[in-house]
Amino acid sequence: MGYKVILRDVAVKDFALLDGDVQRQAIKQLNKLKQNPELGADLGHKMGVDLSGYRALHFYKNQYRIVYEVLEACNEVEIWGIAKREAGAVYKMVSKRLKHEQ
Repeated sequence: MGYKVILRDVAVKDFALLDGDVQRQAIKQLNKLKQNPELGADLGHKMGVDLSGYRALHFYKNQYRIVYEVLEACNEVEIWGIAKREAGAVYKMVSKRLKHEQ
């Protein structure tokens, strides 16, 4: 059984900011997550932020990351951010988003 991929509102905005070619690559990666949510790497403590329980999937020449959480209980993959990796910006961005949710 596949997983449902859900983009948080902030991730929808992230996606909209991507160039067309990058968007196409992101869609391919999101579709892969439907069948294999463990595809991305466990994050743990990354670039000075604690993202334990979250994963990152690299794409588009390893320049971009999709940061997500696997919700096993409901077979969902929840996307928290899609952005360039540059200096860990995507990880810091997701960390701030998570703090606002608490």
